[in-house]
Amino acid sequence: MESINLNACCGGGSNGTPNAWEDPSLTGMHRLPPHSRNIRSMAIAYQNNTKADEDDPDSVVPPCVCLDSSALELGENTGSDIMSEDGWKFRLFPDPLHIPSSYISPKSSSKDAISFCTKETSVPSNWTMTPHKECCGVHDPPRYTNVQMPFDVLYPHVPDDNPTGVYRLEFALLPESWICSDNNGTKLRRRVILHFGAVESCYFVYMNGRFVGMGKDSRLPSEFDITSCVNNVSGKDVDARKNVLAVIVLKWSDSSFLEQQDHWRGMAGIHRSVFVYSTPAEAFIEDVFCRGELVNTKEVDKSSVQQDCKGLLKIQARIGRDHQTRITGKNIYYNEQIECSRDEVLYRMIFQVYDPVNAPIFDEPIDATYEGNKLIKDAHLRSGTIAFHVEVPDNVKAWTDENPILYRLEAKLVQINPSCTDPTSTVDVFECKIGFRSIDISNRELLINGKPVLIKGVNRHDHSQIGGKVVTLEEIREDLMLMKAYNFNAIRTAHYPNDPYLYDLADELGLYVVDEANIECHGHYDMICRDQSYTAAMLDRVQRMVVRDQNHPSIIGWSLGNEAGYSMNQTMLYGWIKGYDTSRFIQYEGANRPAWGQLPHVYDREDSALSTDVICPMYPTVDEMVEWADVIAPRVETRPFIMCEYAHAMGNSSGSLADYWRAIKDKHGLQGGFIWDWIDQGLLQKDKDGNAWHAYGGDFGDSPNDANFNINGMIGPDRVRHPAMIEFKKLAQPVDFELEGHCNNCSFQEPPIIRIFNRRYFSTLDDLVGSWCLKINGFIVEEHALKIPKDLAPQTSEILTISSLSKAYARHNVAQLHMQSKTAIHLDFHVFLNDGRNPAAEVASEQITISSCKHNHNTHLLPYSSKILNCHVGNGPQVKEDETSLSLSSNGFLVRLEKETADFEYGHMGTHLKSLVKGLLPNLFRAGTDNDGVKQLGGQFRDKSKPVGRWLSLGLDCVTLENAKRQVCSNDCVHIFPEMKSMKDYPAILTEATIVAWPGKNTYDGIGMAEALKSQNQGCGKIELGTWKQKVTMDTKGALHTETRITIDESVVNDLPRWGVELGVNGSLSRSTFFSQGPHENYVDRQNSAHVGVYEENVPDRPATYVVPQEQGNRMQLNWIFFSQPTSDDETADATPTPKKSIDEVLAQKQGLLFIPTGILHPEFSASRCTDDQLFAARHVNDLEPSKDTIFVRLSDAQRGLGTGSCGPQTLPKYQFNGMRDEVCEVSFWIKPVGF
Repeated sequence: MESINLNACCGGGSNGTPNAWEDPSLTGMHRLPPHSRNIRSMAIAYQNNTKADEDDPDSVVPPCVCLDSSALELGENTGSDIMSEDGWKFRLFPDPLHIPSSYISPKSSSKDAISFCTKETSVPSNWTMTPHKECCGVHDPPRYTNVQMPFDVLYPHVPDDNPTGVYRLEFALLPESWICSDNNGTKLRRRVILHFGAVESCYFVYMNGRFVGMGKDSRLPSEFDITSCVNNVSGKDVDARKNVLAVIVLKWSDSSFLEQQDHWRGMAGIHRSVFVYSTPAEAFIEDVFCRGELVNTKEVDKSSVQQDCKGLLKIQARIGRDHQTRITGKNIYYNEQIECSRDEVLYRMIFQVYDPVNAPIFDEPIDATYEGNKLIKDAHLRSGTIAFHVEVPDNVKAWTDENPILYRLEAKLVQINPSCTDPTSTVDVFECKIGFRSIDISNRELLINGKPVLIKGVNRHDHSQIGGKVVTLEEIREDLMLMKAYNFNAIRTAHYPNDPYLYDLADELGLYVVDEANIECHGHYDMICRDQSYTAAMLDRVQRMVVRDQNHPSIIGWSLGNEAGYSMNQTMLYGWIKGYDTSRFIQYEGANRPAWGQLPHVYDREDSALSTDVICPMYPTVDEMVEWADVIAPRVETRPFIMCEYAHAMGNSSGSLADYWRAIKDKHGLQGGFIWDWIDQGLLQKDKDGNAWHAYGGDFGDSPNDANFNINGMIGPDRVRHPAMIEFKKLAQPVDFELEGHCNNCSFQEPPIIRIFNRRYFSTLDDLVGSWCLKINGFIVEEHALKIPKDLAPQTSEILTISSLSKAYARHNVAQLHMQSKTAIHLDFHVFLNDGRNPAAEVASEQITISSCKHNHNTHLLPYSSKILNCHVGNGPQVKEDETSLSLSSNGFLVRLEKETADFEYGHMGTHLKSLVKGLLPNLFRAGTDNDGVKQLGGQFRDKSKPVGRWLSLGLDCVTLENAKRQVCSNDCVHIFPEMKSMKDYPAILTEATIVAWPGKNTYDGIGMAEALKSQNQGCGKIELGTWKQKVTMDTKGALHTETRITIDESVVNDLPRWGVELGVNGSLSRSTFFSQGPHENYVDRQNSAHVGVYEENVPDRPATYVVPQEQGNRMQLNWIFFSQPTSDDETADATPTPKKSIDEVLAQKQGLLFIPTGILHPEFSASRCTDDQLFAARHVNDLEPSKDTIFVRLSDAQRGLGTGSCGPQTLPKYQFNGMRDEVCEVSFWIKPVGF
């Protein structure tokens, strides 16, 4: 059977010429010039048959139909012009050289019978998301690599094994109106255009067996004129009964080397929408570039409200003609006509702009050829090009992220034909949304409408947990709505142009966009940027991106790409954009790297201004930023510092966000940045038991791979936000509150003086409402509405008057309570969009500490007001000693400690001992976060910046007690904490032991870090880490008090992940109510958003906050925690503030255990059904086997911060913990039984 020769129509593959898919100088064939028409909007308008105005005889809705499977299957095209009975068909082949020609033929004989994949096929789709081994004999799973290519063939060549898919769609004959339309009694020839939103990575298009064209660039559209080969109802081919569209898509091509982004590689297929539409042929609007600018924004007061401004439109339009339209004898420079092939026919373009309520802003449509219009400036007409400026007669409303005011531009192409009954008629229309705004750079500031707006941005990859690189419109909207809800104001389209719908939404919702070209050459960093064979391809990508997206007001900057080196190719790209569009800045991170290699940034590189208008490094340290602002920039720089990537959000991450933003807000020239990145790129899977998990690199047998390095988002693959999102929301909030004049040594203020800050740049707080609440010892005792000042100007503040707060202070004796060190008093403020008091509408929150609860060691009577806990019971505890154990018992409770082992058990004595607590042991390990070290990458074991390798080498994951010595201490025994006098009348059990670690004793199959330890023959010997001292006492009610002191040998360990204890609580007590920072997890370097309060939740059955199991669920500042049996009403998935008003309400009619810390500091805590080593051993959440019988409670004197060390700065030294603070760890607490 004859195979298709894809090179035949491209001049490749013979006589020494390269294959078309291995020739970087060939960017496409027969593709039409780029334009900025909104094709999806055209399809919607045509589908709904919505003419601009039925009273306007000149209104035009061009035919446009979506060919996506969903549109075909759901009948969206029912009654329209293109119908398909069977929809798209698909077949996957192992390479592009052996595809039978029958797959593109409109006719197939019996001997040329073609077969298709039996699995459901849809467009758009990535074929890698569906296994094709059984149906097509080709195995092509998803592959993930970061820097390295997924294959070893050097550019521009690709593997011979190059999976190639054939998409085929049969549809009905086109109506004649698509080919020729009536225009005032004359026939107007039309053209038919086939539009592909994006296809990865190289593709060849055939219509009815004829070659149409080919394209590359996986993230931008290509269009082809199919007029000559598409069949219509009145066509010359009388035997034609249908149309057959065939698209042959290659997985790998020379363009793959320009697309080395950190995401799933080679996700081949037609992954964005396909359309077909029709326009006039003799003359049509090819494109319109409209810039809406503001006049005199450089004089704007930075603290003023955005006022209506003078507006200026700069318009450049191109008139196109199809290849049949030939014009002769008109080659003169000043040819101020829109020419036509017919002498008697002329064309004019007229323009109108409509305001947000659809009223025209010009009294008459603008005709640039009319010299009498005094608003028009600098008009030029050159055959097919029209360029002019026009002043807007009245003031306009500016577009900003805070008030995204949009206008509508309408351009009409008018035909003037004296031979028609109506000599003037509209033949084509172009519409787009525009906004008026200005972008400037001055004095190390990026000015948007004259204001130095901080960029609170995030990098966004296209990703769907179900569709891969196919992202639905609903998912795009969900992304941008989440961004707005969490106070992001900017997106970097990392690292390629996104679907046009994203920019439409950014315009509508108010999000600034840096639009990035689809250029990354990470694995060939210094090479392709200097390779002239790729120059045309790089320019093609930049040109097509800029032209497609040029009219979006949300786009404030263009990016030349990412991690592609720096040489003449980048300066060429910069020059082209500057020649075309001066209204936006251009950025390129590589311009501030050394000439060769991806080495540390060189901020004073003299030639960097040839490719970037901003200093946009990735992953600088806070100190590096401050040094730039204080030392480097004042000497050499006029550009602002806006990080293109920072705060790498891989797993449990985003430590030190507050440190970054403190510097950004304090230092001139530092203007924010884009967090890396938005979404975890996990792909949803189900195991044999139906448990969901998410796949990443290596899970499909793909090799090489970079494991879970693509799991680094602020939200999970299911678009559920990670706790770091809440931290960012707090730091980026538009409203702040501050207690005026409050300090540790200041006298108490009644009423308190509260200052409110408007952090916006363009608007007041008129659209916001607020509330405040008073918390005493974590409980909300009063809550009231808060009147937000309506006229507070941007970037200003004022004192709030809150009369209800003064009354609340008096009612609750706050002044008196403030004098008592045992009372915690807080004021919480919440600000909402004025659309109802729902959590999704909250834009800001603040907690002000009036007084803190200070531990005083006599806290066994806490919580302070509890009648349930403080009732008197019975006599003192009984002591029992036998050959193997020591025990204390009182009031039906018993604690038993084995003499020669570390066994510890506390329980309630009934007919048998009901165990409540087991195994109180030292805990010096945590299940490494991705910042501690990507556990599956064994190469990081020796990386000094990744501490988890050191922790494993020290055996911190397997710590035991040896040489234990236990004894009963009389009532005059020395306390471990001498300050503890409250228990002097009760006997105690003292324990002294050696803390021993066992490197390599725990085995972790498939965990590269642990396997690296094993391969180096480390482990199995014990390491003595320090000493353990513990005192256990019981009171008359059976409550247990433990005092523990851990001393670490600093010559052995100087870097600890955690310093504390772990114990097991009865698994039935899975309802937790706690007084600490919350409600979400928090750590020492990520706690700004966590408010002190009383919260409640169910201990989750399976830890699933992160795709890769790791340390999670920590809370700071624990005052107490109560574990109880959940009721049917206790179904809280996430921690929420308790509605209860006192500790007795919490404990009433409950049975459980109350833990009350009594040490010098408030400890940190977490509770989980999995141990740390279980979390560390698991690659996915479904690998975990949570305990049904035990809840593991970790109480830590301190824990290392999170940092962002998976790609960027490690945990800052001030948040690291070396275990040497006073040389000891002190953890003491009561365990008080309730309801037994």
